[in-house]
Amino acid sequence: MAGVTAAVFPFRPWVRRSCRRAFLGGLALVALLAAASAALADPADFTWRRAVQVLAGYVALFLATLAKIWWTAGKPAVVVEQDALFWQPLHRFRPLRASFADLLAVGPRPGTESLRLVLGAGQRERFLNLGLIDRRNEFLELVGERLRRAGLEALPGVRHGFRRPGFDDPGAGTPG
Repeated sequence: MAGVTAAVFPFRPWVRRSCRRAFLGGLALVALLAAASAALADPADFTWRRAVQVLAGYVALFLATLAKIWWTAGKPAVVVEQDALFWQPLHRFRPLRASFADLLAVGPRPGTESLRLVLGAGQRERFLNLGLIDRRNEFLELVGERLRRAGLEALPGVRHGFRRPGFDDPGAGTPG
């Protein structure tokens, strides 16, 4: 993914800290619930046992999700190469890729901290959460430079907004 000309931008430090705190808090809450259920429940009561089993399944899923997000946040959030942009959504195992040559439009998604990317002939939209990226201003400047180099033009009055000449973006400027 990253080469000699790649710029790597990590996730902001609070992402991993938040996951760690939620994980430890979840474990403490589960321990408290287990102690309370052991003290209050009749071991022969099928309904109570079933409820505890279902709750344990949800707790395991919650803790696994937090562990996955924590693990993913240890990787680069964004890698900008000469010809492509890679970004790692926290809910996915592998990064997404957008070639600068395939981008039709890029700009902020109104009302959010996301960057909207319009890709290819199918005009697929992808979103990159800027709130999670450390050094995001530096990232946006670098992406702007690479987009200009790929032939996109800056949108007047839209900071960090670009479009390919001749592309009429129906989603530009609409609320997210």
